[in-house]
Amino acid sequence: MIKEVSIENFKCFKNEEIFHFSKLNLLTGINGRGKSSLLQSLLLISQTFIKQKSAEQLVLNGEWVELGTFDDIKNDSGNNHKDIISFRFKTDDIDDQNDVCFQYVETEESERIASIFSLIVNGEEKFTESTVATNQEADSALQQSQQNKYLLPLDSVKLISQFYRFHYVAADRLGPVEYVKKNDNPESLKVGIRGENLVNVLAYNEKRQVEKGLYRNGEKTLKGQIVEWLGYILDGANVEIKGRKEKEISILRFLLNSQQNGKFYKPANVGFGYSYILPIIATGLVAKSGDVFIVENPEAHLHPRAQSRLTEFFAHLAVIGVQVFIESHSEHILNGLIINALKPEINISHNDISIYYFDEVFKPEQLLVDTKGKIDNWPNGFFDQQEIDLAQIFKYGRSL
Repeated sequence: MIKEVSIENFKCFKNEEIFHFSKLNLLTGINGRGKSSLLQSLLLISQTFIKQKSAEQLVLNGEWVELGTFDDIKNDSGNNHKDIISFRFKTDDIDDQNDVCFQYVETEESERIASIFSLIVNGEEKFTESTVATNQEADSALQQSQQNKYLLPLDSVKLISQFYRFHYVAADRLGPVEYVKKNDNPESLKVGIRGENLVNVLAYNEKRQVEKGLYRNGEKTLKGQIVEWLGYILDGANVEIKGRKEKEISILRFLLNSQQNGKFYKPANVGFGYSYILPIIATGLVAKSGDVFIVENPEAHLHPRAQSRLTEFFAHLAVIGVQVFIESHSEHILNGLIINALKPEINISHNDISIYYFDEVFKPEQLLVDTKGKIDNWPNGFFDQQEIDLAQIFKYGRSL
């Protein structure tokens, strides 16, 4: 599990900012203050290893995120002259390799990638001097320092393998989709960051057994548990896929219902909430212990009760060993996570939740939850808009 992330000179983070994480992690606060940037630091390293199988070049545009050029991601404060972007990750594993610091600089090859400047694993520099000499001249002192260096093998670094085990569901999910093309790789379990592969994953893996800790009722298969969780969160649900067994047909048809009465309808006629939550549920159900699951705005198109029940799903994921990172603006998500930490039947505690609030001045603050679910260091502006609005209603109501 990733216990600590440090970021420096990346987007809004000019100076080193250190974050401490646990099994269930919630990022919330003012828009445009660094929540997504923090998650992108994880996703950048993950997509780099997925695509390159190496840390030598940071992939700025890949499977998870597309961030543009090096100038787009480097902190642009007026008096900032640093050329190095740093990411540091620590785990709580008992293995020796649990502290890795990546440093990247701009490369001449392409403005859409960055080159490794330093990679330190448990205090040991892995990007080290080569024994092979070169006559190539560098254009700057920074580039000169990169000459005659090579990256030592990282196969034994357990934290590196963690970055291959990411699942990510973005905020801009597809919504209702009725028809999709059959996938050429139907056994793949990647739902897709927007849910673009959801129907194929469900069609060709519907009988796959899910982790025992995620069972509710009914069948213990992927399809069965999607129906169970979807029905629990949204007070009823059923799904159906047509066209899988017809070899001459290259299209799958996806149908939904908010009840289990044998009828099915086009997803657009059932409601956005069902389509928006499906990629989250499906992605969580295919995750395994030791995986990392990042989800943005899970509350989208969900009423408050559904949001609260969804947090129970996240809690069960944490129990089976999936580390969950949630970016959300919903107080129902916050309250739901705390409630699940207090429930005796769910095996997590307040120590398993990490909450960060990002305020107006770009200063993230970790909020501390005690044994009774109370947040002692509740900051100004943190989910207090309801009280402000009620006070306004009372004020103007009295004047009428």
